[in-house]
Amino acid sequence: MSNTPYRLHYNENPLGPSPEVTDRIKARLAGLSLYPPRDDEAVRNRLAEFYGRGLTDRHIFTTYSGSEALDLIARVFLEPGDEVIVCGPTFHVYARTAEWQGAKVVDVPLDSEDFSLRVEAAMGAVTARTRLVYLGNPNNPTGSIVTRDEMAMLHASLPRDVTVVSDEVYHHFVTHPDYPDSLADAASGRNVIVLHSFSKVYGLAGLRVGVAISRPDIIERLARLRRTFHLGSLEMEAALAAIGDQDHVAQSVALAERGKKRLYAAFDRLKLTYWPSEGNFILFRTPVPADDLAARMADRGILVGSGSRFGLTHGIRVSIGLPEANQAFLSALEGILADGL
Repeated sequence: MSNTPYRLHYNENPLGPSPEVTDRIKARLAGLSLYPPRDDEAVRNRLAEFYGRGLTDRHIFTTYSGSEALDLIARVFLEPGDEVIVCGPTFHVYARTAEWQGAKVVDVPLDSEDFSLRVEAAMGAVTARTRLVYLGNPNNPTGSIVTRDEMAMLHASLPRDVTVVSDEVYHHFVTHPDYPDSLADAASGRNVIVLHSFSKVYGLAGLRVGVAISRPDIIERLARLRRTFHLGSLEMEAALAAIGDQDHVAQSVALAERGKKRLYAAFDRLKLTYWPSEGNFILFRTPVPADDLAARMADRGILVGSGSRFGLTHGIRVSIGLPEANQAFLSALEGILADGL
């Protein structure tokens, strides 16, 4: 493998963080000997202002990554014997954090053809012990979404003691006109917890900042589990700077969109099945086991995500990189195909 492989396996932002973020971090390095604020009020206020829709700081809680938010949600809502619904293939942390609390995970698989949500099947899986319904929106690894009408059906049909967890960490990349406004749902008091992250489009995966948005009473329950100094000074400063540079966000989204179009065209030319994605990655079908293809790509210095951990034994998820990374991926893929799989 090359000493500097192309990292197309973690859905990272290839542009990195905004220069405003790095400048602010550098300016704060002298204060590393000081404890950070005990509260995330500055970030919550800035996010509430940015989101609008009537949201306030009481609707928002920041966490050490989206995964920590999922852990806190499971700890607040679940007891042994409770049930949660997941819709696979999807992010494994939903099930893992629920199982840590002794909950039963009920998988209602997405449609096998286009990975859309099977709304009636999900609602049919609800029992008296169901407490949470997890939705990746856009979903990782498929790039599919839950539409506005589908989300409305869930809210209208689910019992009042069932909460939807809408994981929207890739929402910046969505162009679909029927994407729901879950922030407005949270502001209106629906049983929904929306998850955002600074790891994706903001390029801060190394600093681990997640965001939960929900009704104030739900946020209060989550906040009771906060650790002392639950975010560091650099995390909070980076988040504030990142929110302030929406031009960098637009550039990152445009880069991903151009890259997806190029890869779509190449997959069409190579006659490989793929699924149009609303994220910064694409899932495509492999002619051989995904683990084998991923290993052969790694030998050529290209890291891609095997779908085997999602149960997709012939699926690869490739992140959109810089143009040279995308070209390196395609060249390696074409070479492997030409060698005969």
